[in-house]
Amino acid sequence: MITIKDVQNYSKQLSVLYVEDNDQVRTETTEIFKLLFAKVDTAGNGQDGIEKYNHETYDIVITDINMPRLNGIEMISQIREINPEQKIIAISAHDEPEILIDMMRRGVSTFLLKPINLEEMIRIIYPVCRDASAQNVNAELFEELNQERIKYKHIVEKLLAHLRTVEIKNSQMGKLYAQNNPDERSQMLEEYFAKDEENENEKVVFLGDDCEEMTDLLGEIPDQLSRYVVDKDIRHIQTVRDDVGKLSNILFHYTPFLDPLAKSLDELSDVIAQEQDLLAKLEAKPDQILSLFDAICIDLSLYVKRFAVESMAMKNIHHIHQPTSLSIQQIIGLIRPDLADDGGDMDFF
Repeated sequence: MITIKDVQNYSKQLSVLYVEDNDQVRTETTEIFKLLFAKVDTAGNGQDGIEKYNHETYDIVITDINMPRLNGIEMISQIREINPEQKIIAISAHDEPEILIDMMRRGVSTFLLKPINLEEMIRIIYPVCRDASAQNVNAELFEELNQERIKYKHIVEKLLAHLRTVEIKNSQMGKLYAQNNPDERSQMLEEYFAKDEENENEKVVFLGDDCEEMTDLLGEIPDQLSRYVVDKDIRHIQTVRDDVGKLSNILFHYTPFLDPLAKSLDELSDVIAQEQDLLAKLEAKPDQILSLFDAICIDLSLYVKRFAVESMAMKNIHHIHQPTSLSIQQIIGLIRPDLADDGGDMDFF
């Protein structure tokens, strides 16, 4: 035998809309429903019932059939148009088969006959409450799975962005090593990493903390740009702007001989801050922009790595950072052609 406690196992988290035109019956039955359900809203006719239904979500609708203004059958039809899956229990004083069949065709889950008997009501509403509770649990599980899917989608997007960065780096290094003439390749690397003439008045080694921070920033910049290409989250661009500005500030703390490089990075940070210009170029030429940024980050990473352990003799230091500064100006000119530097205004020591 099904008891009230059995019903409560499923009904205690459910909400109900109870529609009944008889005030006394509605009041008495509502008190019983309040023992079973978490929320019970009532209406005195079908018109009031449909108005409440349009503003709330209910797990179960329990309604009389014969009511003024809008009868139960008409209300059920309108509810079915709004939510074909709504669970509905109809209450009727008639037990003619054709009437009950018509109600079932209109989507009634089950029905109660007047006068309502408590034991019969418990037996009738038990499976409806059980199914409604299971439906809610399934909806919650689906939402949890959907959130997990979204989370893993973001992880995959980040991994793809990282792989894209790695591919670009490999492409850059591949171009470097794919030159046909080994002597030219060797000469280029030798010139790039050539030692400066000694100048006893000033030698500089990057501090360990600065090296670590610059290395992290240079790794993050292409990563953030690649992520933006994937998910169009503007926060990635804002991070790139901040990272480039931090690099500039660090270099400004060292010898004035590094000011042209620091200044170029500062100018690039300002251009990135005007987000729409960079976004337009990333939309039109993502590979070109990513490749240029990545080339600069590779150059500066090698630069940082070298001068973390080797002093910088300042007399001819510009021949090392000048190519990188020119590359930065190239990006600035690509993003903002009106700011393009023709190379004649750069102040190299």
